Amino acid sequence: MSRVKTVYLVIAFAMATLLSIGAAMRDYFVGDLFLTRALQEVRAAPWKETMEIASFIGSWLPMAAIASACFAWLAWRRRKAECLMVGGALLSFGLNPLLKMIVDRPRPAADLVVVWQNEDGLSFPSGHAFTAMVVFGLLYYLAPVLFPWRRAVLLVRISSPLLILLIGLSRVYLGAHWPSDVLGGFLVGGLVLALLIRLHRPQVSRREVPRTGQEP
Repeated sequence: MSRVKTVYLVIAFAMATLLSIGAAMRDYFVGDLFLTRALQEVRAAPWKETMEIASFIGSWLPMAAIASACFAWLAWRRRKAECLMVGGALLSFGLNPLLKMIVDRPRPAADLVVVWQNEDGLSFPSGHAFTAMVVFGLLYYLAPVLFPWRRAVLLVRISSPLLILLIGLSRVYLGAHWPSDVLGGFLVGGLVLALLIRLHRPQVSRREVPRTGQEP
């Protein structure tokens, strides 16, 4: 099983690397333009407001606040291994700006797609997608440690993937990123998340490892 997971990680790393090389060579891919225009065809008022809210949730400050709150709660409960895990997630936030500088891809232009929000900075990978994958991925994994109630754990494990998806979609819909930027953010964030989980597991006994709907 561990060997299978390692293969998946290698594949994800290879995909992220190839996508980064392609993004460094091209401002956008043909599929980016098609998918963005198709998504932006949805003009219903509640949809736009939903996308704006999702985009705000996925911004740096709310994500850092959620992770910091988890860190403080775990520290109060003296969960050292989990504190280190969340601390590592907060430190990983610095990885995305570095990757953006390396790839140096511009954001979508207003003459190609509708740009609802004009934002500065570079485009690949999406910082919102990266932090959403790391933070909400950790919430999903650590839910049994953070919450003593089964229903709360279930709610977190249903809402976390949904929020990750909505945040990614919102960045494309608002014209802040191309779909490939969001995919890149998900891939890099997923790799960071997988690394944090792998480093966490050996630090706790089998009984302490978070399990679905059970208190460790």
